[in-house]
Amino acid sequence: MVTHLRDHITLNDGRWYKGTLYQSEHLLVGIDCLAPGQAQPAHMHRGHDKMYYVQSGHGKFVINSQESLCEPGMVVVAPADTLHSVTNIGSEPLIMLIAMAPEPK
Repeated sequence: MVTHLRDHITLNDGRWYKGTLYQSEHLLVGIDCLAPGQAQPAHMHRGHDKMYYVQSGHGKFVINSQESLCEPGMVVVAPADTLHSVTNIGSEPLIMLIAMAPEPK
């Protein structure tokens, strides 16, 4: 599979966008797109680490109670079973490549 991240960028006025670029039994690769001011509420993934690569924009990540401000090129890891959230704190879209093991079916 070969694809370009820009072909998957989608912004919605009402809610942040989550898309899947690739999924197999062992790996999920996706894209999360947040317009300015949008946020993913705190959530966790049981038994699965999650990695965010900030491609563009600026975000505030909260992992457990630790806040981090992130910019393009930064990688954020939310360990398994850990509450995490992200908010677009910038004036442009926050675009992130994500990777994790897929949730069991």
